[in-house]
Amino acid sequence: MLNNKELTKAIIRSQHTQRNWDLSKSIPDEDLKVMLDCVTHCPSKQNFAFYKVHVIKNRETIENIHELSMGLGYKDENNERIECTNPQTLANVLFVFEDEDLSKSYTNKSAGVGKGGSYRDAENEELYMRDVHMAMGIASGYLNIISSIMGYDTGCCACFHEPEIRELLGLKNKVELIMGIGFKDPNRERRSHHVLDVKIPRRVKEKIQVNTMH
Repeated sequence: MLNNKELTKAIIRSQHTQRNWDLSKSIPDEDLKVMLDCVTHCPSKQNFAFYKVHVIKNRETIENIHELSMGLGYKDENNERIECTNPQTLANVLFVFEDEDLSKSYTNKSAGVGKGGSYRDAENEELYMRDVHMAMGIASGYLNIISSIMGYDTGCCACFHEPEIRELLGLKNKVELIMGIGFKDPNRERRSHHVLDVKIPRRVKEKIQVNTMH
């Protein structure tokens, strides 16, 4: 069992986005099984399946997804805007989170959000999407920290051309999140773009206020 210091180190490492990868290595199937357990056995409201997860290992597909991940923007030392892709999507493996539509599967009564009718309708859409995003957040959080504890590096991406990626993968519902997981390139600094000659700026984690109630 990891001690508290080791756990804290893994937590901090999991918060950093890896921008380049060692593609000479492959994630073993037994490790992928643990990662799948993270996203299929984590908590969700009423244990409902609010999302689907697609594990992408095919290199050509991964590279096509990366080409559609344009959206990262920052200013260089001359205060000029630079647009580039999100290289975390070039990881050894990608986990793609897709919405699952529960409107025909569950009623408000069974979901505990009302009486009768559909769980997802015009009246309850905001509440429904809250539960979807909460479930995905918990699942991706599990996946992120457990992968970090296992020694892998990660990077989440929500900036991409969603309709094109949905079409590329042949999916029915909206893609909400992509997470890259794999082996960092040991010869490069974490923030160096995998294919472009740029270095992604570091954004310091904002302090989150914690209050202890007595």
